[in-house]
Amino acid sequence: MPDYNDVDPAPAGHMLVAYDRKPTTEAEANNADIALSLHLALDGVPLFDGYGVHFARVAAVPGPDGTFDPDLRSLKDPHLARLADGSFGLMATRTARGGGDDGTRASCVLLARSEDLVEFAELGMLDLGVAHGVNDPAFAVADGACIVRWRDDEGAPWHATLDRFAADATVGEPVRGDIAIPGELDANAADASALPDLNTGSTVEIDPATASALRERFGPVTNTGTADLPAVEVPRGARLTEDLLPGRVGLEYSDGSRGSLALAWDAAAVAAVDTGAPGDHVVTATVRQPVYPTPFADERADPSIVPFDWNGRRVFLMIATKDLRMDPIANSGDPIGMPVRMADTIAALADANGGAALERDLLVAGDRDADDDVMTGCFWAPEIHTIGGELSILFMPCYDGADGRPDMWTGRASIIQLRRDADGRHLDPTDPASWTPTRHVTRADGSALNDRSGISLDMTYLEDGGRHHYAWQMLGSVFIATMDPGDPTRLTSEPVRIIAPEYAWDNTIAEGPNFHVRDGRVHLLYSGSTVGDTYTTGLATAPSGADLTDPAVWTRLGMPLQKSGPFNGEMQLGTGHGMWSWDEDGNQLYVFHARTDHLGLTGRDTFVRRVHWTADGLPRLDMETEEELAPERRHVAVVVRVTEVDG
Repeated sequence: MPDYNDVDPAPAGHMLVAYDRKPTTEAEANNADIALSLHLALDGVPLFDGYGVHFARVAAVPGPDGTFDPDLRSLKDPHLARLADGSFGLMATRTARGGGDDGTRASCVLLARSEDLVEFAELGMLDLGVAHGVNDPAFAVADGACIVRWRDDEGAPWHATLDRFAADATVGEPVRGDIAIPGELDANAADASALPDLNTGSTVEIDPATASALRERFGPVTNTGTADLPAVEVPRGARLTEDLLPGRVGLEYSDGSRGSLALAWDAAAVAAVDTGAPGDHVVTATVRQPVYPTPFADERADPSIVPFDWNGRRVFLMIATKDLRMDPIANSGDPIGMPVRMADTIAALADANGGAALERDLLVAGDRDADDDVMTGCFWAPEIHTIGGELSILFMPCYDGADGRPDMWTGRASIIQLRRDADGRHLDPTDPASWTPTRHVTRADGSALNDRSGISLDMTYLEDGGRHHYAWQMLGSVFIATMDPGDPTRLTSEPVRIIAPEYAWDNTIAEGPNFHVRDGRVHLLYSGSTVGDTYTTGLATAPSGADLTDPAVWTRLGMPLQKSGPFNGEMQLGTGHGMWSWDEDGNQLYVFHARTDHLGLTGRDTFVRRVHWTADGLPRLDMETEEELAPERRHVAVVVRVTEVDG
């Protein structure tokens, strides 16, 4: 029989702990949906801020009405070990959402596999052929054979051999009795007791390259250097102006990725350069790293901030859902409307800089849509896009229900577009009279998008490869269809579901889609969970130019891209419903909402951050201020070389 304690070790260097946590609270991002998943700690330090990195999938493909609590699964008692081919296997107990018995624990274990410990693929349930209960499973591989050990419901140990690590493996006759398994973790040991709320787990030694990949994906990415600025040559007697100096400085990061930020040159130093004689001069600049107020705007959820060329004047428009006291339907008795702000800079849109005083409602309760129906509430998730050359807002109004009050279930994805004057110039985008009447977006035949429950919301727009698309939320999932910008109220294909909730972290809803095309791939942000403290942001990608209405072209991360966790020393909760945008310097932005109690208010608030693209091609949405730019690199210098004029 193989000696399962004599396993060839990985190259020495780093100890990885794989574990689940004891649930605590949503405010600690450690409620049961998050705690009951695979967590990783590298050399004693929890990765991903102690959040789960692999979650059990739903028990069955969600039906046409979406994902419901009984479909969701969690996991506990994870055991991680290296497989014979050098990859990693994960064995765990699958549970119902929240940790209860889902009916499989009597005989089965959950298996997953990973090439790199960064992403896992669920293999399914392995039936061990018993009925006495399978608890605390552990396994080992040696000499091409595999053994699994577990405890029955009375606590007695059992073990059996497997012909391979797979859900359809052949299981040998179960034998009562214990067997030592390498990597079993003593929760009281030093390498475990320091991990917050550790429940059970295992250890595995990993090589430096694997450890580095884990740090890059789940740890901070930090600014490690700046690119050298080449000398600027100026002919003798010429005037040195700022436009002759570099506009940006390259930045280097710990994962090997690169970025850049704009420069603000010292005007006095520039003016002081004497170009009357040949020689070298040093001119300094400050790296432009705007840090926006947090929150950016109180009780403004589902935010959209975009640059707009208003008849030759660049402005920034901001629009959002009013979320007064967590009542986005009727605004808790305050005026109901769809608020827009316009300013020459993004910073000027912030509450702290007077942005709230700029706000004006484009639509209010009591306004009528193009069908002469009275809109009475919601005005949810307004997004600004240019569709067919026309500035457009996609949003969801709602109407009175049977009780005579605004009813979210009456809401329909809708559109308004900015009018032009007789000379083709855009009218004032902050004037309600400048916009076309509200029209619902429908299927090609004019019927409702949602033919099962009516409501449709969170609509967004994408042009890729010459094809135009709408994506939106209905039935708790993200749907997509093609559309014609010449008639933006009608789809040109049938709605297709591309994202349904599959994990406890996004649980029963996937919503708020928003697209960005980069490096040949379409990046789709979407939000999961509910609108409170557990809200999260997921990511799905597809090849640019592919048929985006084919669900098979989409690949999604199994863990959130952004989640509740620490940022700049404070806990941020309920991050989500974000959109891609751009600032004055051409930096990519992520505009989203999170839950705070700022000024004693309870609604969701707007936040604005810059996006960093990591070495593995993923966007980092929560790069902290000093991670993006180290304090000692906030000032740079360039040599200005005054040269003799030829001839």
